[in-house]
Amino acid sequence: MLGGRQVYLECHGSGRPTIVLQSGYGNAGDIWSVATAHPPAVAPGLAATNRVCVYDRPGSTLSLDAAGNLLSSPQPGRSDQVPMPRTATAVVTEWHDLLTTAGVPGPYLLVGHSIGGLFTVLYARTYPDEVAGMVLVDATPPAFGSLLPPASLTLLKASLNAPSSIPGYAFEGYDLDDILSSIEAAPALRSTPSTLLFAGRPQEVADPAALALLKDVAVVQDQARAQLTASIPGARTQLVPDATHYVHVERPDAVIKAVQAVASKTP
Repeated sequence: MLGGRQVYLECHGSGRPTIVLQSGYGNAGDIWSVATAHPPAVAPGLAATNRVCVYDRPGSTLSLDAAGNLLSSPQPGRSDQVPMPRTATAVVTEWHDLLTTAGVPGPYLLVGHSIGGLFTVLYARTYPDEVAGMVLVDATPPAFGSLLPPASLTLLKASLNAPSSIPGYAFEGYDLDDILSSIEAAPALRSTPSTLLFAGRPQEVADPAALALLKDVAVVQDQARAQLTASIPGARTQLVPDATHYVHVERPDAVIKAVQAVASKTP
């Protein structure tokens, strides 16, 4: 329980540093146990050598049923709902308080996917003494906020406030401007072992608006990724050429290897 409500946390394995996985938009913690190729999946693969924790942000959705099979449609996550949209500060504060309340030993190696990568950066800037290293998995580059054309930027922002397809369940929602301004206002990042994994292939989409957004993203992607890399002291980068945005699902082996390499450099 956290502040009178339930926030789902699941940890497995042993060994330091503790690895904490932060999912991308809409995904509950179980996404780290999905592997469409190159098994094992990230969470069980890392749990062979380290303590690994995942959690469900309120408003996220499950990908697996209780038996570990892929669901045909998203199902409500395992954390109690909260009013939406939420601020980035609220997410990071909840994340910190959850780990503290549960007695999860730090320092942490944080691994964040997509918009979860930005929450990871904000956590590292807010609680630097607790972070031993980071791996960002195709994290959303903040520079998209200034480089994308207005129409595509509007679509990107709307994608963080998706309408719910589950009756009675509110999907998580965020304001991209709030996330970016919160990071900018936080203390500067300390130098810790960090790796940024980038997808080498665009997502396959059928929706014309989403396709237009991806085309605009492709134009500014290299510049945006370079700016993100430059903002993280000492970060190294790795392109995963055969993976789309869900690198951790399509190439869990690449993510596991990157995380283990960072873990080997932590105190």
